[in-house]
Amino acid sequence: MNELSLREKLQSDNANTVISTLTGLKDTGTLSDIPHILPLTKSENVIAQKASITAICAIIREKLVSDFHELAPEIRKKLGALMGSLNPEIVKEISKDIFSTDENRRLRAVQTLGLLKKNPQIRTTLAKLVTDRDVKIRATAVNLLGKMIGPNDQEIILSLLNDEDKRVRANTVEALESLGNKRMMPILMRFRKDPSNRIRGNVLKALFFLGNVDIGNDIIDMLTINDNFMIASALWVVTQTKINTPVIEEKSGYFLISDNEMVRNNAKNALTALNTPRTSGYLAYLGDVYA
Repeated sequence: MNELSLREKLQSDNANTVISTLTGLKDTGTLSDIPHILPLTKSENVIAQKASITAICAIIREKLVSDFHELAPEIRKKLGALMGSLNPEIVKEISKDIFSTDENRRLRAVQTLGLLKKNPQIRTTLAKLVTDRDVKIRATAVNLLGKMIGPNDQEIILSLLNDEDKRVRANTVEALESLGNKRMMPILMRFRKDPSNRIRGNVLKALFFLGNVDIGNDIIDMLTINDNFMIASALWVVTQTKINTPVIEEKSGYFLISDNEMVRNNAKNALTALNTPRTSGYLAYLGDVYA
């Protein structure tokens, strides 16, 4: 339906025409149709008003769940806010997509829920998803929860520190850091020697930003492990925290000549972040070895 024809139907004096058009738009409408539908959300005709809200929310929901990553973050945010303001029950509608047989659609549905942070149903829905069979769903749910729950509600995700999947455990650490609750430090301390490089790196970073700045020796321990992923993660922690000791400077400089590109790049980033005369020297004399 072209824009002129749509406008004529939505502005018709015949209520049945308006309602029929809105009902059709629920399945066929596009984002460009929303400005024409929006005035009807304040219609005196209760049926037309409800149909317009249903149509707009259906269009937005489908666009977000189908093409979440194709939309700019600001657009996603605005669409989510509009949808949430029009229909407080939209969480239930989006949650239907979580049971889709399409794995990508399920994941995008969870990401769409993350746009509705003010909706009181969100935390309960996400709390159920942290035990989902799909690791991507669990990891995304815990990441979103960490941005929503308050400092006294962390019990909802603490159990995920023992999840069988490393990605979920790593996201849980990030979520706990984001809460800013220093009482989490004793719990996180237990994971300082985790065999997973990402979890170990996230734990050290979280401890640092929660107030435990004495992580230098832990970083050095990671840098001495014969594993490129562990070394790269340690250098990432240096970049994030700017923790500096003579040994960290020396080892970061040494890894500028690593034969592993990931390690070399992270070493450059770490030395750049430390920005001391010694690290600048390493970058000047060893930074172009593999250029």
